[in-house]
Parts: sequence; structure tokens; C-alpha cells
Amino acid sequence: MWAPILRNKYLQSKTLAQVTMRPTDSPFWKGLMRTKDLFLRRVKFLVGNGMSTRFWEDAWLGETPLTIQYPTLYNIVQCK
Repeated sequence: MWAPILRNKYLQSKTLAQVTMRPTDSPFWKGLMRTKDLFLRRVKFLVGNGMSTRFWEDAWLGETPLTIQYPTLYNIVQCK
């Protein structure tokens, strides 16, 4: 029941990884946001159609994100 409410209020059309904490957020949501990085490091993703998977930051290929597996390549990609 709470998932659709939180999704509509805080996520809207973004993924959990894309949202940041705002000063106007509820204390409950701020608490969730403080644990977000730990959660994202521990969770496994199914890529599916790829719309909600972060190519470099999510651990979808192996045990660690590609940014950790290939830091030099990641740095090159970040420099536009």
C-alpha cells in the first residue's frame, strides 16, 4: 500500500537512484534517502528493458558496478 504512495509523491517518473533528498521531504523519506547508497550497493538488478538500470553505477554485470570494475574507462566516459 505504501509503495504507490511513496512512488507518486517522491519518485514520480524517476528511479530511486535518480532522486535526492530535499529540505521539504518528510522525516521518513529522509531516513530512507540516508540508507539509499548502502541499499544500492547491496541490491541486484534485473536489466529487463534497461529503462531503470544505471549502466555504470548498478551491479548488473557481475558483483560490482562497472564504475568499480573499470574506473579508468568510467573517468574517460565522464569527460565530455
